[in-house]
Formats: sequence, C-alpha cells, structure tokens
Amino acid sequence: MLRLDLLQGGGARPARTATLVSVDAETAALAELRQALSRDPREIPCKYLYDDRGSALFEQITRLPEYYPTGTERALLEGQAEAIIEAAGGARLAELVELGSGAASKTVALLAAALRLGGKPRYVAVDISAHALLRTRNLLAQARPEIPVDEVLADYTQELQLPAVPGGGPRLALFLGGTIGNDDDVDAVRLLLRVRNNLSPGDLLLLGANLVTEPAVIHRAYNDAAGVTAEFNRNILRNVNALAGSGFDPDDFEHYAPYVVDRQRIEMWLVARDAVQVDLGRIGGTLEMKRGEGIRTEISRRFTRPHITRLLDESGFAAERWFESPDGRFGLALGRARANLRRL
Repeated sequence: MLRLDLLQGGGARPARTATLVSVDAETAALAELRQALSRDPREIPCKYLYDDRGSALFEQITRLPEYYPTGTERALLEGQAEAIIEAAGGARLAELVELGSGAASKTVALLAAALRLGGKPRYVAVDISAHALLRTRNLLAQARPEIPVDEVLADYTQELQLPAVPGGGPRLALFLGGTIGNDDDVDAVRLLLRVRNNLSPGDLLLLGANLVTEPAVIHRAYNDAAGVTAEFNRNILRNVNALAGSGFDPDDFEHYAPYVVDRQRIEMWLVARDAVQVDLGRIGGTLEMKRGEGIRTEISRRFTRPHITRLLDESGFAAERWFESPDGRFGLALGRARANLRRL
C-alpha cells in the first residue's frame, strides 16, 4: 500500500520526512482517488504504482530486453558523469539529491565521478517507497561506502522541503528516468518549480527525458513478452485495495499500453475484460464499468530538446548543457537555477 504510516516517521529506522505530513494524509489520498476515478477518462494517479511490490516489479522491468530507457540513460550518465559533476561544482559539490531514487543504480556513476574529482558530496534519496529507499541504502553501502547518505520518504509530487545543504555548498538535483513525462506541461512545470524552491541560485538540475523515436520501439518497452509490465500495471489495484479497502480484482482487467503517435506518448490503461462492479470501500460508492472500458494509470511522454529547454526555462532554470544518447532515444538536460524565481 501507499506507506502513509512511514511517511509519518514509523518503522524500525525511519527515513527523514521531506515535509510535514498531516494526520489527514490518508483522507487526502482517498479524496484524490475519488476525484481521479470520477474523471473522464477514469484515472488512478501513477504514483500509486509504486508501493513496495510495485517498486520491485519496476526494477524487474528495467532489466527486460524490451525496456531500453534505463540502460540507455545509464550508459549516457556513465559517459558524461565527469562533465556533469564539473559543471555542478566539481570538488566543491556538497550534495546530490535525487527525486524518485529507485535503487540509485544509475547515480553511482555520478558519485564515482565526484570522488575522482576530489569531492565527497552527500547523497539524499527521495522516494515514496520504503522498499526503494532500502535498496538504495544497501546498494550505496556496497558500491560507495564513503558517501554519506540521507533518506527522505515522501511524495515529491506534493510540497517538498529538503534538509539543509551541508556547509552551504552547491547542490545538484537529479530527476532522472524520464519521469517528467508522467505529467502534462502545466503539472511538469509545477513539479519543477517545487524542486527550484529547494535550490539556491546557481544550483543545478539534471533532468532526464525520453525522446521521440520509433513508435514500435516505444510500444515494445511497455508491452514486454514476459508480462512483467502488465503485472506492474495491475498491481496498482492491489495498492488501492490496501489503502482504501476497495474490492478491485486485478484479474478482471487487461493491461493495455498503446503508443499514441499524434500525442507522442504511451498511455497505460487497465481495461475491463467483462462488465464489473467494484465496491470502492473508503473511497465511497461503487464503480461500474462495461466490458472494454478502462482506467488510465499512467502517461509517459516523449520529448524533443526544444520542448525540454522550454520546460526548464518556465521553471526558473537556464539550460546550460545537453547530452544525448547516440541512438537519439534519451536526453539529459543540465539547467542552472536562476535568481528570478516564478512561484506557484
């Protein structure tokens, strides 16, 4: 389920919380789900994909032969790590903070580059999943034990306040994995503005973006032969059930994830195999769906370089560097926080 108990600091070794979490957080989550399921089309916000089981399934997805984004981005980061760290202050870099840390496997290259350049920045992992933070902690303890690690268990799509930077040095924020594609432009700018609110002028943001490429390649990445993505998608219903006491049966729904060419995005859906009635538990009411009707669980957009540059500019960043994979499927944009900040 969405670990609301841990967001309030529970657990054997609680992670730092990024912001004060209201005692009404669960009520707010139920209201969010109620609103999303009432839309046309019906939706479940994609953050509910990432309970502990969902995070583990996504780790499996990143190792599938069809799923190119993770490997492509990792190779790009490894090849450009020193250039990125040098631009962010080199040995003076005080901190790397990663939103949606996952298992931080791609970030190790940046930390290694910082060490080679004479620095030892703190790494701050921000994730909604306790499972993901545990994997991050274990991975970095083995790969880079000399790097100090702090953890923030939080929903970074909400208001965010990060811990102070040690020594006040420059900070590099990482928003990788193409996650910026889960939002339309308005919401993407809102999210990036929240990041900018936690940075000082001159700090940097490294933004990873999936780029427009062959539609068949994109389609295969979300429709793997082993069915792992389908299970990942259906698991969102188990997460909602755990949170809301609802009665979704994942087996009643088919995974459907077409690439919509004219909108340059994947749309991930759960489509009813037959007519269903679902008791929504504490969300309230009953959801009735006909055969073939769907619930959208995620969009994943593809971008061009000018589009990413515009998003950075509207969020208070000046685009400084652009790194692109040789196959043109993934890009990394490095933006520097401007002094003038447009606030929400």
